[in-house]
Amino acid sequence: MAAWTLRFDGACLFGFLKSWRPLARSTATPAERAPARREVSMRRAEAMRGLFPKLSAWMARQAYLAEMNAVDRYLTQSTDLVDLERRLREVERSGGASNWVG
Repeated sequence: MAAWTLRFDGACLFGFLKSWRPLARSTATPAERAPARREVSMRRAEAMRGLFPKLSAWMARQAYLAEMNAVDRYLTQSTDLVDLERRLREVERSGGASNWVG
């Protein structure tokens, strides 16, 4: 049976670090860099405006699913049909899952 071994000679994984040099600093003045920064700022703002509605919708869905799971657990604890109907009426009278406390 053949045995495999892994050899590391240092040139494969970290060889690129030997040739790495920091980037040179830009010689542009702050006034020359302002339009580029403004453009980046506008792109970030657009991305954030797109993110918050999606995040809000996701959180609302998660809250709704958590409430439904709580109601479902409460209803599954019923012992017979009469108890189930009583629990259903209780949940309906309380205004649904959003106002229900179990």
